[in-house]
Amino acid sequence: MNHDQGPAASDAAGPNGDEEAAARPPAVPSNPFEKLRATSVIPWMIVGTLILVGAFHVFALLTPLGAGGPQTSEVIFGLAIYGALASWIAWACRRSGIPLRRLLGSLPGGYNWLSWTRLAALLAVTIGFSYSSWFLFAHVLSIVAPGVLEFLIEALWPESDRSTGYRLAMAVIAVVLAPVLEEGFFRGILVNRWGSRWGLPTALIASSIAFGVLHANPVGIGLVGLIAALLYLKTRTLIVPILFHAANNLVATVWDYLSGDVGPLNVAAEVQELREGILFGVVLVAITLPILIGYIRRNWPARDATLPYAATE
Repeated sequence: MNHDQGPAASDAAGPNGDEEAAARPPAVPSNPFEKLRATSVIPWMIVGTLILVGAFHVFALLTPLGAGGPQTSEVIFGLAIYGALASWIAWACRRSGIPLRRLLGSLPGGYNWLSWTRLAALLAVTIGFSYSSWFLFAHVLSIVAPGVLEFLIEALWPESDRSTGYRLAMAVIAVVLAPVLEEGFFRGILVNRWGSRWGLPTALIASSIAFGVLHANPVGIGLVGLIAALLYLKTRTLIVPILFHAANNLVATVWDYLSGDVGPLNVAAEVQELREGILFGVVLVAITLPILIGYIRRNWPARDATLPYAATE
């Protein structure tokens, strides 16, 4: 063996190696969502909510809020829930190397007044379906699980003689905290995490089901979540679904405010009213559902579609 050829061969191969390295395409950056574990949110939410509930109660006792009653407790619990979710999102993104600003994204340059008008029309149709689907869902529950329907009615029934402070606090939770944090988690985190694992179509369905089952009307709210997810895919920013979600909650909040204080709950009367509204529900669903199905079909992604996070800059 001629060992003298080693250095010469190495020198000759050097330039070629450099040319090949230059011609080689750059490495694809790793997907930070592949190492994110969304299941860790469950224990975090339990522990975090308990800690924050205690902290908020201590704060209430040391301020003019005082010990409070059911209304104060409801506000404290809502703040604790979303506080725990916010801390988990911040922790998970920091641990996985996901910049929150990039996760939020920015509005596309071509988003003009016509885009907002179309978004408002889509919102109106979505609200119509969500509201009317509640009558159908409640009617089915009244037949197959009346106890569950009674529980939901009792849980959703507003407190009588609600104070101005309570209304304002709940409005902030519903119109600001809920849209920002729920969209950040269900669309920003889950769609990208599950999309990188199973593909975007499965991620859209799974995240929308998870969003729906955590609300009293899983069918209507689940479809709201699916529309919000498609808006995220279409615009590549969470700003649009956040505004969509906030507007939906604002309509419900204003409607609740205009209805004024309510009297004592009569579960039997409420169940009967929901049963009598079944025809209204069927008609409005028949009008709104085909429109939403058309929107979903036009914007449904391919399995190998790019993740919304990966498309942002």
